[in-house]
Amino acid sequence: MSPKQYNWTVTFSPDDKNPFGGYAFNELLQSHTGPIRHSYKTLYELRDSVKAGSSLLIIAEAFSPGDEDAIALLDHVYKGGAAFISTKHLGGKFADTLKLNLRSGDIFTGSDSSSLHIVSAQLDTLTTYHFQKGAIENQVYNFDTTRTLVVAVNEEHRPVTIRMKWGKGDLLINSTPLMFTNMCLLAGDNNKLVSTQLSYLPGNELTWTEFYQLGRREVSTPLRFILQNEPLAWAYYISILCLLGFMLFEIKRRQRIIPVIRPLANTTLEFVATIGDLYYQNGDHKNIAGKKVTFFLEYVRTKYSLSTNQLDEAFAAALAKKSGRDEKSITALLWVINEVKARPVMTSHHLIELNSKLEAFYNNS
Repeated sequence: MSPKQYNWTVTFSPDDKNPFGGYAFNELLQSHTGPIRHSYKTLYELRDSVKAGSSLLIIAEAFSPGDEDAIALLDHVYKGGAAFISTKHLGGKFADTLKLNLRSGDIFTGSDSSSLHIVSAQLDTLTTYHFQKGAIENQVYNFDTTRTLVVAVNEEHRPVTIRMKWGKGDLLINSTPLMFTNMCLLAGDNNKLVSTQLSYLPGNELTWTEFYQLGRREVSTPLRFILQNEPLAWAYYISILCLLGFMLFEIKRRQRIIPVIRPLANTTLEFVATIGDLYYQNGDHKNIAGKKVTFFLEYVRTKYSLSTNQLDEAFAAALAKKSGRDEKSITALLWVINEVKARPVMTSHHLIELNSKLEAFYNNS
């Protein structure tokens, strides 16, 4: 909803819709010539690609080509081509060869505007085209009158556009390039003035090089089509920014996965079982039985606080009372224990019997 902001830079660019762009002129040009080719190359670089007899167009605030560019331009026109050059300042080998000189004129007027006219035999019936004061102050000051036709003049009847013969072709020189900008061309009937001047160009292919105003701005990347279209260019840039943002977000340090540390396994029982297997495999039943008895007596002392010095009936009665076991089963267990202590050698049968009675006591605890 905010007011549109204009760019007041002088570009003459056919894609520029700002006041000093050349979008309107490019549209008007379509009806006066054949195919239009836009380029950012120098005249020397274009010399082999420009067709013989075609037209060249240059619009720039200053045109002072190098020797190679000047020779390429003059040679193209000399062989039958045409060139339209609009500039405020002309210099270099090109101006010296044609003996041309452009300069700012002295237009004395009391209004805020100035005017241009197409040259006609009846000077009193000239059509007047008005422009803002300062936009058309330059004029062609010096030229060879023997081969030059004046096409347009200012209100002081000083030439601003001339047509010069050069070999088989024509050179059109204009000293007021701002007349081709959007702001000047769309004011009043000024488009008719421009159309009349364009009518001197042959209606064949035209090459418009913007190198002398904008420089080498042609996109050389394979993304040329995308970058030259503003909506596609913005979509491309936004995609790149989103991708970079995603990458920056993803490379941030994340919480590492906490590894599962398993607690150390209790291998005591496994160790005991292993040792027991060794004793059993060696046939040392007496030693195994003795250790089982020792463990049982320690268990009774610790859990039931009973003395195990005498394993008699009184001990059996006390253990049965505290442990809640049947006194007969405890008496039988004690008899087997006393038997183990008394026997110098034990068989596997006696060891199994002892183990069974001990397991029965433990399981009922």
